[in-house]
Amino acid sequence: MMNPILCIAGPTASGKSSWALNLAKKFDGEIINSDALQVYKELQILSARPTENEMESIPHHLYGHISASHRYSTGQWLVEADALIIDILARGKTPILVGGTGLYFKALTEGLAKIPEISNAGKAQAQEILDTNGISSLRNAAQRLDPEATARVLGDDPQRLLRIVGVALGTEKPLSSWQSATKPVLPSASWHGAVLLPDREKLYKKINERFADMVKSGGLAEAERLRALKLDPMLPAMKAIGVRELIAHIKGEVDLDEAIEKAARETRRFAKRQYTWLRGQMPDWPKVTTQQDRQMAVADLLRTGQH
Repeated sequence: MMNPILCIAGPTASGKSSWALNLAKKFDGEIINSDALQVYKELQILSARPTENEMESIPHHLYGHISASHRYSTGQWLVEADALIIDILARGKTPILVGGTGLYFKALTEGLAKIPEISNAGKAQAQEILDTNGISSLRNAAQRLDPEATARVLGDDPQRLLRIVGVALGTEKPLSSWQSATKPVLPSASWHGAVLLPDREKLYKKINERFADMVKSGGLAEAERLRALKLDPMLPAMKAIGVRELIAHIKGEVDLDEAIEKAARETRRFAKRQYTWLRGQMPDWPKVTTQQDRQMAVADLLRTGQH
């Protein structure tokens, strides 16, 4: 029978990568990145990409293969991930998708909407709301036009909020309505998912320690290299947590301790939003909060008889 497709989601620093590595060894698997920032080759340290040693021990795919100058989309990831899943299964291996970008998993297991070209007028109206009244007004407009899609946006994300408003105004139909007519890439019986949700206080402590370690491991030099590229600050790679804070230090605007504290604080806030999103948007996925839960999840996979 066909091997199972395993999907491991969770907030930043929750231990997803190490668990995926253990699962890959147990299930003869190969790992597919499902994190929107770990695709960028210039963000090895600040995106917490698996180490070279880890990626050498087990095949890893879609890590560091995109330039920071590129706006990588969910649609692009879906095409690449789907092709890899088919290839890995064809070779008798187990695909293991791991990452913190819940939208990637939603697209894979529920489908990605095929939206017609948005009118220039719709795009212009959305941009005018942002330019004239700021991000809070843009979110209010998105909430009014499409509350369902807006609920899936973590924090102030102008790119996604502009899309929600632009689609609603430019196609006369909300984004969530287009999305409701989609079909999943993976049949429901072909995959098994789990969401890692460790104790928050322990996670926050780990986040604090991890970012300081990132700086010691070359994170500052990585931010300097990104700064030297002179890229648009609105590009996804340039908005990665830690990049802006460390560049501010490099420019002499803040001392290093303050930059580290700011970046750690923003990471904690991001993790909190991820918790909320993963619980709300993936309610049927098993939640793994303890080591015992992990063992039970693996036991459930073994009982399926699909491997």
